[in-house]
Amino acid sequence: MGYPVKNFSIMSGFRTPQYNVRGVGSGGRSAVSRHQYGDASDVYPDDNGDGRMDDLNRDGRVDLKDAKILASAAEAVERKNPQLVGGVGIYPANSAHGPFVHIDARGTRARWNG
Repeated sequence: MGYPVKNFSIMSGFRTPQYNVRGVGSGGRSAVSRHQYGDASDVYPDDNGDGRMDDLNRDGRVDLKDAKILASAAEAVERKNPQLVGGVGIYPANSAHGPFVHIDARGTRARWNG
């Protein structure tokens, strides 16, 4: 898609139900999170190794525009591989982390902004 990425970070992958339930609530984790089934990851490209999403569009900021590029790439993979249909969620930065994208293979299409 014109945005070369060499290093990809997984912020969150599999979560046990016991771990997941501790973050369930308003603005938190879903009680039916796909992470509990092992088919979801929260990801971001990190070629410079700073622990945050890279500036994919090179506009001098790391923001939701960069996360949307990653989400578009996930959607392109899904179009070419319909067996991977699933959820794509775009999440903004907060005090604990930069923006990231949730990608899962739940078997049905779902899209959201966190």
